Amino acid sequence: MGHSIAFRHSAPSTMTIARGIFDGRGDSAAGAVVIADHQTAGRGRLDRGWEDAGGRGLLGSYILCDELLPEHPSMVVMVAGLAVLRAIGESCPQLEERVRLKWPNDVIAVEEGGPVKLAGILVESIFAQQKLGGVILGIGVNVNQRQEELPAVRGGGLPPSSLMLLGRGGSPPHGDFAPIEREDLLVALCRALDDLCAPGSRPSAETVHARWQRALYGMGAEVTVHSAEGRVNGRAVGTSLQGALRVRLAGGETVEIHSGDVVFNWASAGSAG
Repeated sequence: MGHSIAFRHSAPSTMTIARGIFDGRGDSAAGAVVIADHQTAGRGRLDRGWEDAGGRGLLGSYILCDELLPEHPSMVVMVAGLAVLRAIGESCPQLEERVRLKWPNDVIAVEEGGPVKLAGILVESIFAQQKLGGVILGIGVNVNQRQEELPAVRGGGLPPSSLMLLGRGGSPPHGDFAPIEREDLLVALCRALDDLCAPGSRPSAETVHARWQRALYGMGAEVTVHSAEGRVNGRAVGTSLQGALRVRLAGGETVEIHSGDVVFNWASAGSAG
């Protein structure tokens, strides 16, 4: 992963460039990465935009195909989340114990005032003749943004923060924080993805799921889910091997949520984590 890196100072979206690379090279594109200093039309989950301050974040798309495809397609978002956690832990060891995952695809830091969002993950699956041929993994990490450079909080969403704001490196004169080397974070992320995806090192699907579920924050919390099927209220009690969120309803029935917007009542999680 990362043997080939295409860099752009500015681009509409790294996902579009990565898709072009995959379409042109096929399986030989496995492990290729596209990085941009700034995106003018970055994409997030559920057709939302991804805002960034130029030169402050790590904005990239990573091509998984051929032997780098996980054992099951549902593992992709799990692998991505675990890789980002590991990369942050290696680059910013002071944050390792505070950084967790929010179902299904956000990377958060658990702060005294509640969780803040550090990164988002977008998965674009590519099918050919009803068979999964590849995946483009979009990962955006807030690295060196100052508070005024972060986007506004969306309704029901988490307040954004950055690795730098969370205090890595201490405070030099003028009250600013030491910036984090984005190249170091990129190298750590590529290595983590490689270890989790390459045939010689990747863990089993069951192991990946177990690690991912342990990393999820908010299990045990009350949740409200907005999906195409309607609104569901209940308590998050775990996930399936395919990554669905299991929600226990007031009557005791447990339903599986495969996609949708989930709002957690963080205070209700207690010590469940």
